Amino acid sequence: MKDIYELLNDMDIDENEFEEMEVSEFEKAKVKKTLKKSLNQKKKMKGWKRNVAAAAIIIGLSASTFGLTFPAYAGSIPVIGDIFRFLDNGRTGLYDDYKEYSTEINMTEESKGIRVTINDAIYDGKTVSVTYSIESDQDLGNDPIILGHLDIKGSTGQAGSSKISKVDENHYVGLITASSINLTNEDTVEIKWNIESITIPEKQEEIEGNWNFTLALDATESNTQLSDRSAERNGVQVHIGEISITPMSFIVYYDQVVFEEIRNTWHGVEVEIEVKDDLGNSYSGEGNGGTGDSEGYNISWSKTFEKLDEKATKLIITPNITLREYTSDNFGSVEITENGHKAIPIPKKPGKGKEEFVLEDIIIELEK
Repeated sequence: MKDIYELLNDMDIDENEFEEMEVSEFEKAKVKKTLKKSLNQKKKMKGWKRNVAAAAIIIGLSASTFGLTFPAYAGSIPVIGDIFRFLDNGRTGLYDDYKEYSTEINMTEESKGIRVTINDAIYDGKTVSVTYSIESDQDLGNDPIILGHLDIKGSTGQAGSSKISKVDENHYVGLITASSINLTNEDTVEIKWNIESITIPEKQEEIEGNWNFTLALDATESNTQLSDRSAERNGVQVHIGEISITPMSFIVYYDQVVFEEIRNTWHGVEVEIEVKDDLGNSYSGEGNGGTGDSEGYNISWSKTFEKLDEKATKLIITPNITLREYTSDNFGSVEITENGHKAIPIPKKPGKGKEEFVLEDIIIELEK
């Protein structure tokens, strides 16, 4: 995975590719913050690499800065312009096209001197993604914690993620997602986001307030195709059930089936899929959670990947399997009863440590 230094040094840039543009003090502050943080993390870097990268960034701190015509960072510098890409920070590319297809919300709630604004939102048929910004009368620390998750109406269970970044002393931007376990390809979803409090970890201080939002989102255009392809080895089967393609991403729905011999040997089975196409592109993605049996062996998953190359005609899906032993160091389970919490002992099984293997590629012909 490349950091900003490697991306900058890998670029073959012609001087004619620079375009001068004005930036705000807000944007300059974020670039300065990123520079300071990155330099602290790279003290052991070779001198030539640090100097070239630092020089490239410092150019952006003048009264006017330059917009480079490469995708990873040019679109991230205007912080409020594209929070999706800014927070992804060029790591995965998953959110490169989300801003273009999102809906501008610009809904603000204020409480206790803190203004929370929902900037953009998008629903891809599986996952709701919401960007937001915070402006506060006080410093909320470097890593404030937001208490309050997205609630999708009609969903019986959800998985999600949240990330937030400090821009300067009183400004923050964030991205929160929620994927419904049971709702798929709904035309419209209704969402509530009730923020109960904001915690400042450094001060061990919790600010209680009322920041309540309600909105409805239409699903982006999508093309869904069914699949009946699977691969199996060593008592584990992975089946691809459906692929949904949107203008900015695609979602792979897959099931893991674990046979009895593996259930009796190992405590846990993990399946991770890698995806590439027939053009040689590899795709980054994020899991949306899953649902399955009480033992956690047979599970239906989904994972969202970045925008599909429109020229691709095949997807090559590679399932990676990890079999694990649970110990007191890596696993814990409790039962909640009327009398309190009761630890559940880990059953003894012969599998020790972990074992990894790869299933045969599953090839999906894309419908055009």
